[in-house]
Amino acid sequence: MADILSQDEVDLLLGAVSEGDLGEGESGPSAEPEMHLTTYDFRRPERVSKEQLKGLQSLFEAFSREMSIIFPPYLRTVVRVDLTSIDQLTYDEFILSVARPTSLSIVSMAPLEGNAVLEMSPSMVFPIVDRVLGGKGMTLSEPRELTEIENRIIQRIVMMLLDSLRRSWEQLIEFRLSVIQQESDPLIVQIVAGSEMVILVGYEVHIGETVGTMNFCIPLMVLNPILDQISQQAHFSRRMTDEQARMTRRAIEKSVMRASVPVDAILGHARLSLYDIAHLQVGDVIQLNASPRDPMEVEIGGVRKFLARPGRRQEHHAVKLLAFIRE
Repeated sequence: MADILSQDEVDLLLGAVSEGDLGEGESGPSAEPEMHLTTYDFRRPERVSKEQLKGLQSLFEAFSREMSIIFPPYLRTVVRVDLTSIDQLTYDEFILSVARPTSLSIVSMAPLEGNAVLEMSPSMVFPIVDRVLGGKGMTLSEPRELTEIENRIIQRIVMMLLDSLRRSWEQLIEFRLSVIQQESDPLIVQIVAGSEMVILVGYEVHIGETVGTMNFCIPLMVLNPILDQISQQAHFSRRMTDEQARMTRRAIEKSVMRASVPVDAILGHARLSLYDIAHLQVGDVIQLNASPRDPMEVEIGGVRKFLARPGRRQEHHAVKLLAFIRE
């Protein structure tokens, strides 16, 4: 039966607590184990698991690769897009972190319910506009709002970005993305309540010698219906069994083996001046640098691979392979 404290002992204990003289309890067999505490901010609850974040990272890295492919031909310069961060924060925190003016596109995420925000900084927008209009891709010393012509150019760029996003996510979901509205002031863009959690994806965009930034903000409530699929996809991609790896390798090898590769037998080479080539006539003889008695080279896909001897097989010209060329 547990001991019951007397009134004097209770008064003494209360007095020690009020004066701060209560000592630490002695450690013994009944002492509680040490507790490990972690900080948790209820204003910023992290609702996306590590597995889901890894899946999102894989999808948004594919998005950056797609952008790195489509931009160089269009802008006629080297473009590199790097994924820099994926964060969970409130929508208010995102809006307050965006500079003004900037380029904001409200994107419908159909078939998911809700919208996202694509933000391109002036340091990204104006080099793109300059390149499209024939310049060297220079940025402005002081940001300003876009003109009507510049806005039309950026609308075209946004549509290219959405096409890239659609392709990078097509194995998970068939997006029907569209731009609902374009703005320059982040304070008037309100797609969800300020306290709602969002996923903020940050990119660094290298256009020639200039560097800009781009952010893609997706409310967590929009992604909720597919978060489990994203997690499963990340788990599958990282946990492929040995048997699955062998089957994948065999499938790739089978596909590669059916590919057509050009095989060229080179009798010899000749070097002529452009003047001689311009004056060639029917019946002219061009002397090659090889003797008929010398072995000829066989190229596979434009790469020297074999030495061979020319001949015939039935009614066809043919070559007999003599040796493998090691380079």
